[in-house]
Parts: sequence; structure tokens; C-alpha cells
Amino acid sequence: MTALRVLMCDDEPAVGAFVRRITEGLGYEMHFTDQAENFAPLYRACRPDVVILDLVMPGTDGIELLRFLARERSSARILLMSGFDPKMREAAVLLGEAHSLRMVGIVAKPVRAADLRERLAALGGGEEV
Repeated sequence: MTALRVLMCDDEPAVGAFVRRITEGLGYEMHFTDQAENFAPLYRACRPDVVILDLVMPGTDGIELLRFLARERSSARILLMSGFDPKMREAAVLLGEAHSLRMVGIVAKPVRAADLRERLAALGGGEEV
């Protein structure tokens, strides 16, 4: 069985390294960029099964990346990660769902390893959480 591919975009490399340790520990193949402008070419190159997006980044935001994923007709499961206001996070999930994206939830920052591990382990089994 091939490893599920994860693509993460977050402007904080330390967060990416933290998530990499967890995803690779669960058997995922991890791809990461801290530059939103690199997201589209990386997405097209790796065709991820799971996308993890930060909602607030310099120069763009997770909403623009959700719109890109909708234009691509992405079938990836999408997990948002943000320290942003809870109502804004929920609005982003609703926007993704309105664009027929497979939104699987939100992980609040600061991220707790146990919460992320549990959510990603469930996704590895194909379950939406």
C-alpha cells in the first residue's frame, strides 16, 4: 500500500517541521511549503490525498488557496489549521464546503500533538472527522 500524501502550506517552517514529525510518524508522505506562491505547483506535482492549510499567511491566505483547490476540483481532504477567530475558521470551512471541497475540520493553533495525531490517524483510515 502506498503512503497517503499530505501537502501543507503554513508560513511558519517550525509548524511545518512539527507537523512533518507527526505525519511521517503515521506513515504519511509529507510535502511542505512556507510560500503560498509555491502551493499550486507543488499541489499539481504531488497530487495530495490530504491538504493542511494555514488560514492567515503574508501575501495570501488560506481562503485564496481554497479557491485554487476548488478550481482544480480537488478531491483531497482538507484540514484547516489556524489560531484565527473560531467564527472565521468556521466560515472558511463553510466556504470550502460551498465549493464542494472535502473539508474535514479545523485544528486550532497552538497545535496539540495528540489532537493532530488523532485527526490524521482517522484520515489515514479514510474517515472524515
